[in-house]
Amino acid sequence: MTGKKWSRVLYFILFVLPALALYGTFFIKPFVEGIQYSFTDWNGVVPEIPLSFERGQFERDVLGKLRDTHKADYLRRFYVLDEEGGVYRLTTWIEERGRERQITQWERNRIKGILKSVGISSIRFIGLENFKNIFRTDLRFLPRKERVYLHNEFSDLPSSIGTREMRRDLIPHLSNEERSFVESCYVFDEAARIYRLRAGLEAGERERLGRILSAKMYRDRLIPGVVGFTAFFTVCNVIFANLLGLVLALALDTRIRLRNVLRSCFFLPNVLSLIVVAFMWSFVFRLIFPKLTGIDIWLGSPELAPVAVVIVSVWQACGYYMVIYLAGLQTIPQDLVEAAEVDGASWWQRLRHVKLPLLLPAFTICLFLTLANSLKCFDLIYALTGGGPGYATTSIVIDIYNNAYLQNQFGYATAKAILLCLIIMAVTGLQLFLTKRKEIEL
Repeated sequence: MTGKKWSRVLYFILFVLPALALYGTFFIKPFVEGIQYSFTDWNGVVPEIPLSFERGQFERDVLGKLRDTHKADYLRRFYVLDEEGGVYRLTTWIEERGRERQITQWERNRIKGILKSVGISSIRFIGLENFKNIFRTDLRFLPRKERVYLHNEFSDLPSSIGTREMRRDLIPHLSNEERSFVESCYVFDEAARIYRLRAGLEAGERERLGRILSAKMYRDRLIPGVVGFTAFFTVCNVIFANLLGLVLALALDTRIRLRNVLRSCFFLPNVLSLIVVAFMWSFVFRLIFPKLTGIDIWLGSPELAPVAVVIVSVWQACGYYMVIYLAGLQTIPQDLVEAAEVDGASWWQRLRHVKLPLLLPAFTICLFLTLANSLKCFDLIYALTGGGPGYATTSIVIDIYNNAYLQNQFGYATAKAILLCLIIMAVTGLQLFLTKRKEIEL
């Protein structure tokens, strides 16, 4: 028993303890610090520790308020008085045992804690304000309705208006008097099924009609925002990447010739650098897709750019999931499939009742990976569109990047990152719970 106990202790020290130390250093510690920053207004530019103090301010507001002489001496070690300028400056190099060394992060944290104890900090604590602003003031983040006006009063009057536009975008917004006036100006053409502008309108009538059209001819359009695009990208990527990966795996899990070559070809896009993938597909969308589809603009269209991003993501990732599904298919006992075939089961029945239930472990892994990777996708979208046009392809991670590094709202961006982390943990945790329970039931 003693030998077994010591072997367990040795195993814990050699393998488990280093893993826990790395986990705490590279996940727990940054996560806790991120939570702290999310409650502040730090812009990511202002140093967390003041670089200098005026002499009077330092001696009165810092040293004068410190009752612990050890803390005061500790600050004097790093803040050196400049006699000419009359200021205390933070030094980043200190002399120790006859040698100079740079101050460590632990020393910086202690300096920050001492200064915070006397009420001095470059970062202001604002509580849950950042989290409230995500849902209250960030209009581009959440889906919203936007009113789109279809006519400008400085433009010429439209010579004709379609029946659908007239009945949906104009007439419901008019009063009875305005409706009678508009119907007197636009005459319905039965043959063409459109409303045509009546000839011979006077200048006053044209001016009044222009004012009515510019103020009352509009439609409400749903702007998906950052959250809407992320949800759209996640749903489409999860469905189509898994579906295409499964179809490829079923097709290549046969005795066709060159199946190994085809497997390598389908897996190859996952090996390529995302910069190379983005460059290749930007060329395709500029020069090839317009000739195939007749649509000239793909990446520059707010309606088509999200679809283009999904196409590239599915193309790049499906080969990886194909390998996982192939591994799952090859673990299925062939005697079960052959027994079902002998019993008269068709190909579809064998797939539905034998193969797919036994593929649930592979489904669990692939769904987890596609959900997590889609919700935190950054590099492919940023390299392909940069989040544009406008905010049409801006994912939550790209929005966090913009807030932190382009708008200098580090605390606000950290609040979004914490929220995204909790969403990913909740969604993937629920998915794992449901699929694992289904595996146990089968």
